[in-house]
Amino acid sequence: MRAKQNTLSLGELPGCETCPARLVGVCAGVDRNGLNELEAVKIYRRYAPGERILLAGRKPGEVATVLTGMATMSRTQERGTRQIVSLIQPGDLIGQHWQSANAFDVEALTHVETCAIKADSFEALLEGVPGLQARLMTMVLADLDAARSWLGVLGRKTARQKLAGLMVVLAMRQNTAPLNSGGCRLDMILSREQLADLLSMTFETVSRQITGLVRDGLLVPRSRRVFDVPDLQALMLASGDDADGGPYQA
Repeated sequence: MRAKQNTLSLGELPGCETCPARLVGVCAGVDRNGLNELEAVKIYRRYAPGERILLAGRKPGEVATVLTGMATMSRTQERGTRQIVSLIQPGDLIGQHWQSANAFDVEALTHVETCAIKADSFEALLEGVPGLQARLMTMVLADLDAARSWLGVLGRKTARQKLAGLMVVLAMRQNTAPLNSGGCRLDMILSREQLADLLSMTFETVSRQITGLVRDGLLVPRSRRVFDVPDLQALMLASGDDADGGPYQA
């Protein structure tokens, strides 16, 4: 599937100050003067679910910040199967301008909007805009820490803990209104097949674990994908990440 570039019209472009990713994107460390420079070169794009945003093996042409929606980062293994290695959410960067070729495919999971900058322009901005380079380094190091943590999830946790942990991360990243004290609503967004791919489990195991979490009252199904979480702290405990009593951090 080819990556489509659905550029938004000028009337649809939000200003940097009101951008939904302003406080979490790579531009978070940039002052007003720096934002003016970004405004001059940015391109907003839209992608429908299933569209490729980035193609593995292609030369990086842009660096993009996700404004809304969610995407998957994946790679195709030698035997032809696809492995999801990461979820990309608002504020995350797509494209590594320092590489000669993209290492992963990125595909829109929901409707996605991005703020893109041509790779050569981004290189120039890194040199000329104060705060941008430091913010990029902070994000790269945070991604590295997240990848290391995810290796621990996949390698040492039970199937129940893996699934509960992913649900906690999704719940904490989604801006949902509380249902009651300590509760929230969770849209898993991913299909059970995609959950199995991401968590290195089988479809049957994912289904059994969801059934178990529902049976134990940790999840209340509203649809196949949407659940109420009556007590987020209890789901955190089920993930195995809050056993020491310390604060949970996604």
